[in-house]
Amino acid sequence: MPVSPARSAAPPPSRRNRPIGWRPGALVAENDPDLLRIIVEALTRDGFIVSEARTSEELIEIACCTRREDNSPPALVVSDANMPGRDGLSALDELRHTLAGAVILVLSATADDAVCAEARRVGASGVLGKPFELDDLRTAALALVRR
Repeated sequence: MPVSPARSAAPPPSRRNRPIGWRPGALVAENDPDLLRIIVEALTRDGFIVSEARTSEELIEIACCTRREDNSPPALVVSDANMPGRDGLSALDELRHTLAGAVILVLSATADDAVCAEARRVGASGVLGKPFELDDLRTAALALVRR
């Protein structure tokens, strides 16, 4: 399933300003442990340094505490829209300023117009409907982070 555009992302720091060997950070929030493992493994293979969260509360905690040596937030955040308890979109809304500059991809089993509009509102660059092809996620993540 193709990624639905939500809005243009702020450009990442210039590649010229990145130190040699720099690897982008990623934060993945997904309550399905099998899907979380698959996404983390794929992004790790693609060169990301990945942190993982299983709930929206963990997403907020990790996003607020995880900083790179240059004090930048993760370059990529992949979050399920619907997690038990607090949903992923409300957590992303709370984190908008903390995650400024990060590319946000939202995963949703119900990637309808309402979910896409809410994802745009909280700063997402795209919405990927479940089920999705792993290559679609990887391609979107790499393309958006490298812009």
